[in-house]
Amino acid sequence: MQVLSQGSSHPEPGTTVHKNSTFGASHTGAAAKTAVHYTTDDADEWATAVHEATENVARIEALNAESGQRGNSWALPVTNDSARTPIWSGRAQWQHQVRTLLNSPAGTEICKKNTISTEAAFAVAVTHAFLAEGRTGRGVTASRERIANRAGVSISVVKRARRVLGALGMAVEQERGRYLTKLESMAAEAHHGHRQFRAASVWALISPRAAVTTITAPFKWSRKPSRAALRRPAHRARTAPRTSPHPGSRGPLSPSGGFVLQSLVFKFSPTHAQARTGKPKNPQRSTPRPIELQRTAAQLIAHIPALKTARHVGRICDVLASTDIDVTRWTGRDVAHELTRDTQSRGWVWPTQITRPTAFLRWRLAQIDWSQPSPAERARENDRTRLAEQAARRRETRERDSHVADAHTRAEIMQHLRAQLSTRTPA
Repeated sequence: MQVLSQGSSHPEPGTTVHKNSTFGASHTGAAAKTAVHYTTDDADEWATAVHEATENVARIEALNAESGQRGNSWALPVTNDSARTPIWSGRAQWQHQVRTLLNSPAGTEICKKNTISTEAAFAVAVTHAFLAEGRTGRGVTASRERIANRAGVSISVVKRARRVLGALGMAVEQERGRYLTKLESMAAEAHHGHRQFRAASVWALISPRAAVTTITAPFKWSRKPSRAALRRPAHRARTAPRTSPHPGSRGPLSPSGGFVLQSLVFKFSPTHAQARTGKPKNPQRSTPRPIELQRTAAQLIAHIPALKTARHVGRICDVLASTDIDVTRWTGRDVAHELTRDTQSRGWVWPTQITRPTAFLRWRLAQIDWSQPSPAERARENDRTRLAEQAARRRETRERDSHVADAHTRAEIMQHLRAQLSTRTPA
């Protein structure tokens, strides 16, 4: 019996003895020595593999922590001196600087040289600004396909726009996109959980000193007043004390004069008078329409666009309620199908424009007998019939198969018959 070590697929040293019946018991000791020798080597290889895996895990964690990975993809770490790369002056200011440089004669000439329009170059620049970090303008690690889809241009236009931004000095490529190494691929899988074999280029958006000093800011940011600050003056105007024509600091109807104004208002108000008589404060003016009726009317309007000229869906509800249509059986779709079938059977066509949709619908509904089963009911009845037929066929198949013996039973019966025939003596 083999005794395996806990948690390992390799047997413990000296616990497995291989016996060969071909060579006999004389070779048992040699086989045991060989098994022990191989098991020791496997244990050494296992320890080495565990040590290498531990070191790789530590390197992967350090690589992800030092590179500051973010987002749903793994970006290449910036190996060059990024401290010498200037940052931008802000997303809005950088876009204004790029727009000004593109409209300048030098920017127009650069765009013409790279066979790209200034509008397409600016669209790609705005997409880069959206993907960059807000404080520094760095970290543009999106692929060219994503930038092209967001900017509404092709990948070749993205390449030419990047060359224009680099020539203007407004962007710099910190790392060129490439295939990942084995360790980087494992780090990427540890970061976002799926396999990644390539990484896009890493770009940084910058604002050169010349652009900052010569191009003025487009506008100055002003903090928008809050809603509370906007409501405060109106509230003070409503609640400000009004001057009384009477002399003195208090009016004749003030509480100090012996009259409680609030109690007088509550005592003689119509609302409290209704409460005293037992009437509800807010009586409901009308009974709400049934939800089935509202749903049927909405479906009918959705399937008959000519009825959308009605001012309110309640008018269609009133028309349906005035007829003998059972809205629990007939849906709006069923009513529309029945109207279409009746129109085709009479040889009519639907008018393109209906001046009075409610009157027209009331006249058309009065021409149809709504006591018959609805299309939905007929479809359910057909489904029940079909399911019953299918169940009957399956039942017949099971009964037929139950009377048929399987191959094993037939073999036993034939063997029993052969045994009986062999025991009979010839006459």
